[in-house]
Amino acid sequence: MDIVDEVIEKIRSNPQIRNAKFSNKFLNDVGTVCSRHGYGAVRVFLMGRNDNEARALLKVLDMIEEKNLSVDLGTLIFKKLNAIKFARR
Repeated sequence: MDIVDEVIEKIRSNPQIRNAKFSNKFLNDVGTVCSRHGYGAVRVFLMGRNDNEARALLKVLDMIEEKNLSVDLGTLIFKKLNAIKFARR
């Protein structure tokens, strides 16, 4: 299992992330911030909100940073998070 697979499995097994409802537009916005400005900017962007969606995405960000994934991979994970949550392996 590679590092990306490990992150995906951690995302799928986290109840806070699994139960959160993510707007595709918001995920796209987070992915755009990530690709243009990096993880620090994503953290600031999400800290500006106080809802379940933002808290769950901060958990995803922690998982991505913990494994030291590239910004390109992090962007892809954010933009495809709904598909990741519901896809069967």
